[in-house]
Amino acid sequence: MAEELVSGRWRLLVDGPARASWNMAVDEAIMTMVGRKEAPPTLRIYRWDPPALSLGYFQRLEEVDLSACRSRGVDLVRRPTGGRAILHDEEVTYSLSLPEDLPWLPRGVTEAYRLIAGGLVRGLRSLGVPAEMAPAGRRGGGKTAACFDAPCTYEIVARGRKLVGSAQMRRMRAVLQHGSFPLRLQAEELFDLLHFNSPRERALGQELFAAKAISLGELLDSPRFDNVWPAIVRGLGEELGVDFDRGSLTPAEEELARGLAREKYANDKWNLDGPRRRKKE
Repeated sequence: MAEELVSGRWRLLVDGPARASWNMAVDEAIMTMVGRKEAPPTLRIYRWDPPALSLGYFQRLEEVDLSACRSRGVDLVRRPTGGRAILHDEEVTYSLSLPEDLPWLPRGVTEAYRLIAGGLVRGLRSLGVPAEMAPAGRRGGGKTAACFDAPCTYEIVARGRKLVGSAQMRRMRAVLQHGSFPLRLQAEELFDLLHFNSPRERALGQELFAAKAISLGELLDSPRFDNVWPAIVRGLGEELGVDFDRGSLTPAEEELARGLAREKYANDKWNLDGPRRRKKE
């Protein structure tokens, strides 16, 4: 395993659609094994089935309309990372798990975010997307419970609107960053799953969201999962100076992911209670 950490050859996983609980469990399992040096640095590309609403680690459940999620068959999961609500349906999702002690990896979250964003921008530009990073020092300042409401420092924008939402965490001597590239904005579908005090408040929030966010579908002619993800892989590889080899989860990662899915990400105590309530118990 040590050779893969220094040779510039990392693992690439391209997974089929899966439930929200499994997707979050796999991301955490990979991060855990990378931190233990039992897995190489890993880029994972994946999808969701059924559609899912993911909440940020500290996001309040009161911002979600649970009955709307149930009636529409939308999974609900709480991410291990921060941020706000994202509807995962028509999109390309990525996660990147790295050992924290990589010599060239910045110690600070913001600078590491900038480095990874550079690879994502490079990949998007190869598709003809006019992508760029939001300026340093910019704060999100979003006014709704939805992610993509407003970009933060080094998040990816196109035509002045937020295109890619990502979040990063550091734990167990590893770094996990994951995010999504929407193929279609789905503003109405997302806001139907969030709680508002009035129809007018919902309509205003949706209007604001649509003005500040953008999808690949507005920038490319009929973007598809299968023609977007290879560009992202190439962009990250060129920016970070690594090559990716297609691989699969190890038996240990699969076992850990199954346990995490069952005990954490498919468990109401994690998804509904949230970390702040659990700490009070």
